[in-house]
Amino acid sequence: MDDANALRGEVVLVLEGQSFVLRPSYTAIIAMEQKTGLPLINIAQLAEQAALTLEAQAIVVTELVRAWGREAVADEYASAGEKATLTAAKHANVDSIGALLFDVGGMAVQPRIAIVLGRALTGGCLPSGEPKATGMMTTGIPVAD
Repeated sequence: MDDANALRGEVVLVLEGQSFVLRPSYTAIIAMEQKTGLPLINIAQLAEQAALTLEAQAIVVTELVRAWGREAVADEYASAGEKATLTAAKHANVDSIGALLFDVGGMAVQPRIAIVLGRALTGGCLPSGEPKATGMMTTGIPVAD
């Protein structure tokens, strides 16, 4: 359940032995931009330069984890651990994520943030986080029946 889907632009970030899926979504990007006061391109550039503040890292990771948690569904076969991970993702908060990031160190986290934000910038996904269709072209205009 905690596997990242690269087609959706997701990456996994491991903090204190727990895997967190970072999912870029329209909602997550808007929340990041509002909370940091920076546009997505600047946040991505800072991550690429390893220059994000710890607070900005915590905001970005929290919003990306929440984006995954909002859409992930635990089926009837999910283990108690998987259900707990999903609940934690849905209710992630900046303070708890920030403390985990501090323990790991920003230099270990910023490359993962840079990857996921770089994917978001290249537009490989729809606003919902679903992958865009690729390699298919329609020669005619679709007509309703």
